[in-house]
Amino acid sequence: MEPHRISAPFWALAGLLFCFALDVRAATFSINPLRVELGARHRTDIVTLKNVAESPLRVQVRAMLWTVADDGRWQLSPSKDLIVTPELAEIPAGQSAQFRVGTLLDPGATEGAYRLLLDELPDLDTAAGSQPQIRVLTQISMPVFVEPAQRTRVPSLGAVSVERGVLAVSLGDSGTQRLDPQNIKVAVLDGAGHVLEQRQTTENYVLPGRSWFLNMKLPAGACERAATVSVTWPDLAGASLIRAITPDAQACEGADSP
Repeated sequence: MEPHRISAPFWALAGLLFCFALDVRAATFSINPLRVELGARHRTDIVTLKNVAESPLRVQVRAMLWTVADDGRWQLSPSKDLIVTPELAEIPAGQSAQFRVGTLLDPGATEGAYRLLLDELPDLDTAAGSQPQIRVLTQISMPVFVEPAQRTRVPSLGAVSVERGVLAVSLGDSGTQRLDPQNIKVAVLDGAGHVLEQRQTTENYVLPGRSWFLNMKLPAGACERAATVSVTWPDLAGASLIRAITPDAQACEGADSP
């Protein structure tokens, strides 16, 4: 008699069922405030983290310097400019913990930008016989700003180009303080100033002296006639800037109709 053979699909199904049998958990918590602003008259602040899960939460806090590369990518590096206490805490289920964030820095020419990384740490409870778990560890990245000596927010437009039907806009900040995330209006105009395409989009943080890059697909009809782009920041007293578009050699190649 031939031995009983179990087919490969059976093992695949058994493995899938095993995965679903595991207890998949992620930390559940709330945080207040969502960002911290420090200055000469307000050198410390309190961040409250509440554990609303049914199990204890272990958290580590790290202070990072926040910079932006020329291509718009965020860069984080460890920093001692901020003082955070405690750096490690265990929060029982349903309870809260407070973290004090402060700085001894004096206001500089431009705003200092940092991020607090709040990392969930693995649970120390590894009691034998407990149900296997897949832990989905959570990380929160909270912005922290140290105000400059003089605060100005000055939006600016860098190079504007169209390549293969995609409009690329460089949104910068020529002031001393960051531009906050907000809804901005982007309009593409023809040579006579008529609006060809108009959209609302959400701008990310723009740090002083840095840029954030917006890419927007243009329909063929608008791409071929596009001459200038207008960007409006409603939260900054309706500030609006216009810049001429520099077309690429294949500017509208691949542009699609809406």
